[in-house]
Amino acid sequence: MLGLLIKDLFNTRKQAVWYVAMIILFSVLSVVMQNVAFCATLGILVTVSMPLTAVAYEEKDGWQKFIVASGMNMKVIVAEKYLLGLSFALLNSVAYSVVFSVIGAEGGAAEFISPICMQFIALAVVLPIIFKFGVEKGRVYMIALILILMVALIALMPFIGDALAGNQAVFISCVVCATVIMFVASFIISVRIYSKKEF
Repeated sequence: MLGLLIKDLFNTRKQAVWYVAMIILFSVLSVVMQNVAFCATLGILVTVSMPLTAVAYEEKDGWQKFIVASGMNMKVIVAEKYLLGLSFALLNSVAYSVVFSVIGAEGGAAEFISPICMQFIALAVVLPIIFKFGVEKGRVYMIALILILMVALIALMPFIGDALAGNQAVFISCVVCATVIMFVASFIISVRIYSKKEF
């Protein structure tokens, strides 16, 4: 798996440097503007974009046919893409934590945890779609699904507000548990999709 990760980091090194620079820039902007939203929003974009870019390179070069023909375990192939996304999610989470601490945001633990979890949820939603339909077709479904999630989030905002007003601990526990469940389910689904896929 380490070899696959190094391969993806090498192939996407230009994009990786760009995204790291953007994380730094948006972190500085968040501090200057006294608004953690800049850093939090970029985290979702970077987390999803890195494995997406890696898969796009593989599709272009026909790498998937080669790696499957080599007999490598499907779980390892899929897990590496999740690990790539997780690596950048953790990188941005560190930046977000620093920004949150410097600004001294007043939203409490819920405001801190929710954007971090959203990175992992976005990754969990997007990767099975990309494995199923490929990068080009997958982008259309991905955009549609993100729009649906945004509408659902807006509709649920009043209930989230009530939850935060009532008991933050319960809300945070639910968000973290839902994130873990979605991530595990996403990985299982992705492995099944990749195993049945014809290259």
